[in-house]
Amino acid sequence: MGSAYWGEFRTHWRPLLAATMGLGFGIGLSAYTMSLFAPKLIAEFGWPRSQFALLGSMGLLMLIAQPITGRLTDRFGVRAVSTVGVLAGPSAYIAFAMQPGSIRAFFAIAVLQIVVGTLTTSPVYTRIVAERFERARGLAFSIVMTGPPLVGAVLAPLLGRFIESEGWRNGYLLMGGITMAFGLIAVAMTPPHIGTRPDEDVPVEPKASYGVIVRNPAFWVLIIGMILVNFPQGLVSAQMKLMLMDSGAQSQAATWLISIYAVGVMVGRFACGLSLDRMQPHHVAALTLSMPAIGMMLMASPFDATIVLALSVAMMGLAQGAEGDVAAYLVSRRFGLNVFSLVMGLVGASIAGGAALGAVTLSYTLGLWGSYAPFLVIGACVTLVGALLFLTLGHGSCKMEVARA
Repeated sequence: MGSAYWGEFRTHWRPLLAATMGLGFGIGLSAYTMSLFAPKLIAEFGWPRSQFALLGSMGLLMLIAQPITGRLTDRFGVRAVSTVGVLAGPSAYIAFAMQPGSIRAFFAIAVLQIVVGTLTTSPVYTRIVAERFERARGLAFSIVMTGPPLVGAVLAPLLGRFIESEGWRNGYLLMGGITMAFGLIAVAMTPPHIGTRPDEDVPVEPKASYGVIVRNPAFWVLIIGMILVNFPQGLVSAQMKLMLMDSGAQSQAATWLISIYAVGVMVGRFACGLSLDRMQPHHVAALTLSMPAIGMMLMASPFDATIVLALSVAMMGLAQGAEGDVAAYLVSRRFGLNVFSLVMGLVGASIAGGAALGAVTLSYTLGLWGSYAPFLVIGACVTLVGALLFLTLGHGSCKMEVARA
């Protein structure tokens, strides 16, 4: 790699760090901490696991929230949008801590968290990388996307012990304080005008933007592929610890296995980012996004030794790490910066839609069989189909580039 490659990091390290920290302490962190609260809540309030599994379906709100967030970011910039999300986000954690034990109230608060938390997601922060990095864009996306798993890997064991000693209500309050403190630091480090639309002299009409986007065949591959590969996402967020304990892991061991998952996400991010800068992106996408199928099949098998569970969650984590890089990289290369955050918002909506569809399926299979194994098998098959779909991006019909909308 030449000096120009690494020179981009020397030049743009400050906004890159701001984006990494902002995403790391945004709503994405809940994917690594939410399941830590699940056993306590279910034990105290007697909620059925099949009902609690519907929490993942709340992601359907992202179908609306993510594109709106993307459009707002394209219009007003990263700093303005993220500031609102950072200041409003802790209100959801406070509400979780004060909720009376009604699962309906819990779901209502989850809706609030999604609405305000969307303002701290990848359509906002990845815009910085898309604008400032060219040669090292894949690795830069990896660094930013490493924020949530890095924070999750460090915080999950500490938070797990804190919940055991101080209770789940105090755990939620701690999460609210931590996310606000570090989120405000990220906002302060973000230059005021970064991420705003680069071509202010070129007006972007919403109808024209959507028209150009949906006529690009690559857009539909991204949308459908991301729906399929994120089908099991509800399982690895809110249900991970419950699933591991159901497979024979003790509570503390399950907490550490979640940390292994987070580490796997980080490793997957960097491996995928470096590969995207050197290899055909559709090959990288197909290979990396198919890996969870192996992990889920291992998890569904009768082998429940700790080493098997660790290998399973590590493989699932490796692919989860690659997913964000693949999406952001393909969007940045095939669509213009004027609509980057909008397209990322639409892709984010498809990710949320796939996770919500999987959550509803998980709730049904848990109610029918009382086991996670059937869903793991279904999820493995769906994920494999979605990963292989990305190979079509190498065909001529999917090589359209959109300079600007």
